[in-house]
Parts: sequence; structure tokens; C-alpha cells
Amino acid sequence: MIAPGLPRILIVDDQAEMAEVIADDLAGRGYRVLALNSGREALEQLRTRRFDVLVTDMRIPEIDGVALLRASIQLDPSRPVILMTAYTTLETAVQATGYGAYHYLAKPFRLDLLSRLIRQALELR
Repeated sequence: MIAPGLPRILIVDDQAEMAEVIADDLAGRGYRVLALNSGREALEQLRTRRFDVLVTDMRIPEIDGVALLRASIQLDPSRPVILMTAYTTLETAVQATGYGAYHYLAKPFRLDLLSRLIRQALELR
């Protein structure tokens, strides 16, 4: 459940444990967070609810992170999207930013770095 009044963050990662760790950390920092494991479910949530930031893994089931990024931008061009991946290459970084990602984050990463990126993205929004 997402509480009213605070910035809304959607986390999408195919590893449920990773999504929950990120969600718990961000909730502890004062964000309203929904963690999902499916690109299709995330797309449905983006279509029906308001989120201030999308944080998604590039490799997720049903709809990959780049497709989710593109859909998110079509639905709300002002919503920052942070892509994360354990499979970092220059090509994927260029692809992500070329499609409009706010930031590209290589796994593993520190949770305080993600929190700082989200805060900066919210300030720019």
C-alpha cells in the first residue's frame, strides 16, 4: 500500500528480494514505494497510478526495462526513470540514456547512492 502525501516511487526488479530491500530502504527514507517483479504489472501500474520516479532493472520478465522506460516516458515525459543492471556495458548505458533514462546504475550499488539519485531526480522534476 502506498501512503498519501509523500513522493511515490515504483521499483521493478525480477529478483523479489532485491526489490523488497530497495523498497524497504526507500520507505525508511520517507518515500511511498511499490515494489514489483513484472514489467507487465509495472506498466499497468504506470497507466493507472501516479508515480514520481520509476526505478527498473533492465532485465525483467514480460516487458524489459528499456521498453518500460519508453512506455513510462510516453505516459509521463516528466517522470524520471533510473535503469539498473548487473550486465553493464557501454552499449546498454548509451541505449538507456539515448531513450531518456535519467540515470543508469550498475549493480551492485549502495542504497544511499540510489536514494541520492532519486532525490536529485525529484528536484529536477
